[in-house]
Amino acid sequence: MKTIVIYPRGFLGYDIGLPVVKVENGIKDILDSVYYNKSLVNKDRTVISNSEVENLFKALIQSSWSGNSFEYRERVLKAALSAFGTKSFFDWCQLQNESPYFTDLHRRFLNDTFEFIKTGKRTMAVGTWASIIRPRPIASMDRNTEYKVTEYFRLNQGSLLRRPFGITDTVVGWTSQPGGVEDMVATLHILFGDLPS
Repeated sequence: MKTIVIYPRGFLGYDIGLPVVKVENGIKDILDSVYYNKSLVNKDRTVISNSEVENLFKALIQSSWSGNSFEYRERVLKAALSAFGTKSFFDWCQLQNESPYFTDLHRRFLNDTFEFIKTGKRTMAVGTWASIIRPRPIASMDRNTEYKVTEYFRLNQGSLLRRPFGITDTVVGWTSQPGGVEDMVATLHILFGDLPS
């Protein structure tokens, strides 16, 4: 059984050997949970961000890469294939339902990412998503936003019409969209990268 970890913005992932930071619940967290009658979320499996994803993202925003550079694209593909910690994009997507931080914004962001992979278009710029997605415990209202994983993979259709579950197939479809490499790097940063202070 693979170990599951929480990345800085609250997305879950399978452990790929990154250092784990133990974050203790402070007395303020405990008192707030009692005072506001909220459940206390155990934070002890938070992972330090994926350094390769962060390096690729920094190169992207500093324009220190060539979009047509084979070396950069190769690094992006390798980072994407390993960052999810599984060979099944479907499994990774399903795993998000277990996150104590899978809020309305997390759901909408992944829905928007599904749309980009399918069509090459987003409803909101990925940079905007990066600025608004923060970890917080889910509330009952967060579940009102539909998570469109069933629709994306076309699970209600026959097996011949289903979208492939594999990470490799997903990465190929993603990067074949105009601006797909850049979108994938920015998305990987949101999923597995640092949270700005």
